[in-house]
Amino acid sequence: MKLLIESFEGDIYLGYQVLGNHKELIKGDNQQPLKFSSLEHAKTHFTEGHYQSATLIHCSTYDEMCGEHDGISPTMEVDLGWK
Repeated sequence: MKLLIESFEGDIYLGYQVLGNHKELIKGDNQQPLKFSSLEHAKTHFTEGHYQSATLIHCSTYDEMCGEHDGISPTMEVDLGWK
């Protein structure tokens, strides 16, 4: 199983478990999405997880803010190397 950490607004990070083509948001005991305020916070939480890989996903809104939005946001993916 793979772990994806998606960055929103610069200080909100959500985790997803990915198995094959199935992507599932990771939720807490209260069934609300687990939110992290930094990558370090997420790393601390997922240290004991048994994931094959961890990847950061960041979608840039720069083009949209400049009026250049074409419906496709550039996405940056970075292997976090958490094992």
